[in-house]
Amino acid sequence: MNYIRHQQGLFERFVSDKRLSPFHISLYMALFQLWNSNRFRNPFPVAREEVMELAHIGSVSTYLRCIRQLHDWGYIEYAPSFHPGTGTKVSCTKFDKAGDTGADTSGDTALLKKNTNITNRNKQGPPDFFENGKEKKGNSSSRYHVVNDKDYGEPL
Repeated sequence: MNYIRHQQGLFERFVSDKRLSPFHISLYMALFQLWNSNRFRNPFPVAREEVMELAHIGSVSTYLRCIRQLHDWGYIEYAPSFHPGTGTKVSCTKFDKAGDTGADTSGDTALLKKNTNITNRNKQGPPDFFENGKEKKGNSSSRYHVVNDKDYGEPL
């Protein structure tokens, strides 16, 4: 399970699904966080109070409506438990396009090339205590007031 690919696939689906409200998205993200905490094991147990708090949903009826709709729309598998001793189980649908194998990395290269120099719009230069990509030697006016005679560019 690739966390980033899953989120990218999920957000693509969120954009195209006009049925979703902010409640649905925040509920799914709370469930996704719990799924991550359970090491992406399906199904995983959930407690309504905990999920409502994570999703910032204050109404039980809103929570129940949204979780049922997420189930109906294929985002999750929801198996409610009506017994207080048995927890409700949820399974999240995987939206990563490459699956668990990581075989499709062609999109990763394009994504890296697209976002490589995104901070170039920030016209700030390097800090004063760096010179040509290396730390200035013996600069006692550095931010941390440390004099450093070592050349960290040399191998150990």
